[in-house]
Amino acid sequence: MLIRKDLCVGCGRCQPYCPVGAIHFEELKSVVDQEVCYECGTCLRSEICPVEAIEESPYVYEYPRALRKFFSDPNATHALTGIAGRGTEESKTNDVINRVVPGEVGVAIEFGRPTLGMDLTNIQKVTRAMAKAGITEIEPENPFNDVIQNHTTGDLKPELMGEKVLSAIMEFKVKRDQLGHVLRTIKQAAREVDSVFVVDVYTRLEPGLTVPKEVIEVIEAEGYTRRPNAKINMGLGRANKRKDA
Repeated sequence: MLIRKDLCVGCGRCQPYCPVGAIHFEELKSVVDQEVCYECGTCLRSEICPVEAIEESPYVYEYPRALRKFFSDPNATHALTGIAGRGTEESKTNDVINRVVPGEVGVAIEFGRPTLGMDLTNIQKVTRAMAKAGITEIEPENPFNDVIQNHTTGDLKPELMGEKVLSAIMEFKVKRDQLGHVLRTIKQAAREVDSVFVVDVYTRLEPGLTVPKEVIEVIEAEGYTRRPNAKINMGLGRANKRKDA
């Protein structure tokens, strides 16, 4: 994002709207620190500027900086996948698409959060750890899949190492008996990451709309705090492609 100095009146109204504090005063005008900016567009969408001095920079869609826009602006549409924002459509529409069938669990690692974000160097620590643990098949429909250069090693594309995102989601699925191994691997990798992330586990409900007991037991046994009110999606419609367990 940019703030035009010839228009800015130095009111500072835009500064509180930046989730990462990239906007500050310089010679009584508001300016955007390009190294800190995630290109999320929050300052522009807020329409708080009284003189319309805020605008997108001319290079916001240039690769590799475009990664910041695609994963930080919820209104941006990823150039390759056509999916807006950071993903999660696969997990939220599982009722319909049958991506995770009985006997399987889906796992999503949500890197970063507004005001913190995460750089790709830290994300690579997790992708490498997961690859070493045998998790190499990442959800192909999620935009995150495009940042991976080598699924076998978990290496991300080297030109992206200087970039960062407010949030990105790594999605994959495993058999239920692998869940404990996956959660232990994630917990170990978390010790090396200089930011925050959230782990999602999703699965098919059993009769009576109950979560499979064995899934709950594994989550609790691995020391994770379970918050069952997160991302529950039911009754989205009939499955369009039936799969058997």
